Parts: sequence; C-alpha cells; structure tokens
Amino acid sequence: MSSKPILYGTYSSPTVNGVLMILKALNVDFEFREVRPLKKENQTEDFLKKNPTATIPTLETEDHKFIGDSHAIAVYIAERYGKDDSLYPKDPYKRAKVHQLQHFCNSILFTSCVKAAYAPVFARQTNTIPEEIYKRIEEAFRMLERFLEQNRWVACERLTIADFNCITSVASLYSLRPFTEKTHPRLYDWFQRMMAMPIVVETLSSDAMTASKRFLQKQLSHL
Repeated sequence: MSSKPILYGTYSSPTVNGVLMILKALNVDFEFREVRPLKKENQTEDFLKKNPTATIPTLETEDHKFIGDSHAIAVYIAERYGKDDSLYPKDPYKRAKVHQLQHFCNSILFTSCVKAAYAPVFARQTNTIPEEIYKRIEEAFRMLERFLEQNRWVACERLTIADFNCITSVASLYSLRPFTEKTHPRLYDWFQRMMAMPIVVETLSSDAMTASKRFLQKQLSHL
C-alpha cells in the first residue's frame, strides 16, 4: 500500500493539471493514478467511496483519507507540504484573496467557460461552440485583466496556488480566444511569465494534453 499521497485524475484535465503543478512546485513525492471520466471510471463503486461527487482530481492522503475538489486539494497540499507560506500566504487578507481567485477560477474560468465550451465537444454532442460561450470567455479575460491591475500575480504581489489553478484554464481558453499585449497587457504579461515556467510547460505539454488538442482541432470545424 502506497505511503505517498495519490492523485486520481487524467492528464488532460485543467483542474488536475493545476494540482499537478502545485505538487511539483513543492517537490512532493506522489503517485498518479489515471481515472478517465469519458470511460466512466469515476463512476465505479470503488471511486465513489473515495469521492461521492465522482469528480477529478481526487487526492488520497498518506494516511488514506480522501479530498475532492482541486482547490481544496491545492490548499491541503500547500498547508501539508509547503516549507513556508510562499504559495499560500498566512496573512488573513492575502489568504482571502487567494481563496477569492480560487473561487473565480472554479466558477468562472473553469465551469462557465472551459467546461461549458469543451465538455459537449469531448462527448461528441457538437462540433461548434455557441457565441454565448465566447462572450463569457471575453468577460472572464476582462475580469482577470482588472485583477492584474492590482498585482503582478492574480491574487497578490507574489506567485500563489491561485496562479497555478488559473493558468490551466486560461491556457485552455487561449486557443479559442487569443489575447495580445495590446488587448490585455497585464493578462498577456502574466500569461507569458506563467507559460515560461518549466513546471507549467512540462505539465501542459503531456502526451494526453497534445492528444486532447488534436481531438479538439479535428472536432471543432472553425478551429
């Protein structure tokens, strides 16, 4: 039985990739076990015992307890394995801002934009994305631009777990609605800095991510 934390998920998932980046950033020795929702591997009796909501990522701790939701997992990892508070500030205001951006990532970037745009395509229900989704993406990018007027990083003046969670969704949306230094100068600067990090490059360049991009390009008639 593994004494390492175990992350359940798939390498093509933005929410899983955010957690993977945080694990790597903190040099955590962990095990990865693939669970593919498209094959309903998250609906098995065994997995539902681990996470009743059937979502990925799911983390199994070293003492064999289970945590669902990427943002809850990110907080746990930062608290459990962080040698300092650099990725998850102890200051109450800064920590609240991290939580704010985590919720923004979950509700706006991922659920309202990434999931709404891509889930029907992966399920082969459509090969187009409604204009309404593009409008949501554009508004989400405007919100991020305003957040970044306050700091160089999304939540505060330094890199935090919120940046890793946000970059995975932003990278997924960028292929649908690219932004430039002229249209979104602060977002563009943050995006370039994040995409230059080896941890980010490695995670977003996995074979699974490459295969997902190829599938989407094939399915979406306008890409």
